[in-house]
Amino acid sequence: MTPRAERREPSRDELAAAQQVVDMFATEALLALDRYERSLPAAATDRERQVADRLAHWWRRLELDGVRLDPEGTDAEQILVAAADLSLDPSNQWGLSLEEASAQAVNRAALEGRPMPATSVAYLRKSFEDAYGDRVVLPERDDDWLAQSLTRLARASVLRDVIAEGAQVRVGAPLRQVADEMVRQGRQLMDDRLDLARRQEAPVSRRAALMQQARLTSTYALYSLGVDLTGAPHWADVALKVPAFALYLKESRDAWRDHGDAVATRLDPAQAQLRSIRNDLLGTLATDPPTTRRDTRALRNATNRRPTQNR
Repeated sequence: MTPRAERREPSRDELAAAQQVVDMFATEALLALDRYERSLPAAATDRERQVADRLAHWWRRLELDGVRLDPEGTDAEQILVAAADLSLDPSNQWGLSLEEASAQAVNRAALEGRPMPATSVAYLRKSFEDAYGDRVVLPERDDDWLAQSLTRLARASVLRDVIAEGAQVRVGAPLRQVADEMVRQGRQLMDDRLDLARRQEAPVSRRAALMQQARLTSTYALYSLGVDLTGAPHWADVALKVPAFALYLKESRDAWRDHGDAVATRLDPAQAQLRSIRNDLLGTLATDPPTTRRDTRALRNATNRRPTQNR
């Protein structure tokens, strides 16, 4: 039997790595569309129509109809496919909301008897904030973020096709090299996400803060007892104890603030790693993959050989 490496068949982790990258930019496209939707006045009667027109505009301009998005893929990809279908449907006069797109994705999965998306756009928004913190650089204009995310999604999808088909498609070495680089970065993305998940689950011990509090309390109690034993007048007793009590409160507050800072910053290293790999992926997908006409024909033929319900 010919070894897998010689046949150049994609391994399971290679496909998973490529899918992670596609899912990442499908998620960002949804979040960009969500930010655009939330920027519109809630009372606007044509809000849904504006959202649909914006997505349809970029979908057509970027020629995303030729991109093989998977309607049975990740939750983000399924919701994005449903949103695109709603925005491009000429009979849909109402428009598009991400809430409706999510419901459509769930209904499609239920009718087809496959696992239904369980992720909401609100959850994706929170996950994005938790993953990168508040230091990720995003375009100021919602329109720019949507266009950039859809562009990267299209390029990552082409590279995913190259990886998925393996040796069944004969593509040029430059395109194969870019696909291999995306696999490497996708694996790093998975590792970094796993590292962040572990850090999120690991509680920060309160033992040090509690011990510091115990030391402060015992010190203040001993000092107060010493003042009481001196038999000083009441006014002197108060004059001696009040500054000590103020210092006790200050030191206690600082100790618990340090503990709070440790809780808040324990994710910083993992978030920095995720921001770094995201920047690497942005660089990899900053330009079109070096796809020749021969590469395009090979990928198109591979799509025709394997019928799927893709866009």
